[in-house]
Amino acid sequence: MKRKSVKAVAIIIIIAMVITSFSFIFFLPKASGAEYAYAATTPQEQKYLNDKMKEFENYLKLIHDNYKDEVEYDTLVNGAFEGAMYSLGDPYSVYFLDSATGQSFVESATGEYEGVGLTLNINFEGLCEVSRVTPNAPADRAGIKSGDVITTIDGKDVTASSLQDISDMLKGKAGTSVTVVVSRGGDEISFTMTREAISAISVYYEMLEGDIGHITLTGFDTGGAKEFKDAEAELIKEGAKSLIVDIRDNPGGLINTAVDIADMLLDQGDVITQFAQRGEIYETVRATKGATEKLPVVLLVNENSASASELLAGALKDNKAATLVGTTTYGKGVSQVFGYTNDGMAFKISINYFLTPNGDEIQGVGVKPDYVVRNSLGEYRDDAAELYKSFAPFAEKTKPVSGDSGLNVFAAQQRLALLGYHPGLSATGLSAVMDDATVAAVKAFQREQGLYPYGTLDFTTMNKLEEVTLAYINNDSKDDLQLEKAVELLRQ
Repeated sequence: MKRKSVKAVAIIIIIAMVITSFSFIFFLPKASGAEYAYAATTPQEQKYLNDKMKEFENYLKLIHDNYKDEVEYDTLVNGAFEGAMYSLGDPYSVYFLDSATGQSFVESATGEYEGVGLTLNINFEGLCEVSRVTPNAPADRAGIKSGDVITTIDGKDVTASSLQDISDMLKGKAGTSVTVVVSRGGDEISFTMTREAISAISVYYEMLEGDIGHITLTGFDTGGAKEFKDAEAELIKEGAKSLIVDIRDNPGGLINTAVDIADMLLDQGDVITQFAQRGEIYETVRATKGATEKLPVVLLVNENSASASELLAGALKDNKAATLVGTTTYGKGVSQVFGYTNDGMAFKISINYFLTPNGDEIQGVGVKPDYVVRNSLGEYRDDAAELYKSFAPFAEKTKPVSGDSGLNVFAAQQRLALLGYHPGLSATGLSAVMDDATVAAVKAFQREQGLYPYGTLDFTTMNKLEEVTLAYINNDSKDDLQLEKAVELLRQ
């Protein structure tokens, strides 16, 4: 296969990787009132558990004593714990098989760890690229830059290593050293750094023309609310008369940080979010402080704005505290609590849904912007055009509904994936079945395009899907059209 074709096919694979990678980002601290607890067990339930636990013990002994190879009880028990979470069918509920993975989750959620201060991503060539360097951290002081490609760590070639493995190699006890070789403009450059405690920065700001402040949130970590408050105060001090808050590609983080930021942008008493469990709303969170200085706000969102980002988007949209510009958000409206078993094994479990102030669901739906604006594919436009040539046509005279399968469904999934609607993709391909995820993606597309959002692939929807896909591929603008729309709205 030609290299260009490989890169084109990778568009679909990368989207699938993004979906699965979201699951480790989100974290709900107990501050929201959503502590996990043990409810009363009925005598019938307790008898059932006692009987099954004895049966389960015998089952493990049978495997341990008769399996063809040596197997430890620890392996079997951990597998059972993991299987219990897996049986929920929820990608965000996870039993961590080792403490290091659990610790990595906590660090990702809180933004606090020991390392060198790098944010990484896998680029289109499948290599580990530096996407952001934490100011004044070891990597920044050493001279590593955004865009550098990491090739070697402590003498080991990592060009074929996973992002998680590379991240783990860069982290380590404060005071220890690590040597990193990067590729920059064809040159190989080596850096030796001493690890230290890092508090990742998730808020960046700048002044734009027209007295417009631009605040970018890359996550919602422990210090995010204070960083946002300080950024807003500094921009107002510099003369900002309006704000653009940018949460595009923000995968989420701590729920209470998103709540605190919403509190700064809403009026006292405004509903920020509602928590629901088993079909019942059990908690409504309201703004307690309110905005100290009310400025016009535009919120930038896209298909990769997820979880805590969507909580903030829903809060600002329903309270009319901001105008939303971009594309419909990811649709991850469940939150997790992180904890440990009595013997110290880590887990996270989805404990509630969070809804918008108006009571609208976010899970599987997302938040639709007031102005739908899609940016260009940029450097990947030619690859997308090449990939489009392999797309199936809408050739069948059918209007697929939930549960149906066929060529029209497959064609729709290909286009929805390219547009960022995440219709239940996997790295092995598309299902060609109108499963729940695909129906949700169709509804999101219909809603965004002003069509009746009922999830059926009717001919109007298929025609519009083809039209929007071609417009997306043919958009050769090198400008940030979403940001330009935000500026335009604030200048009116």
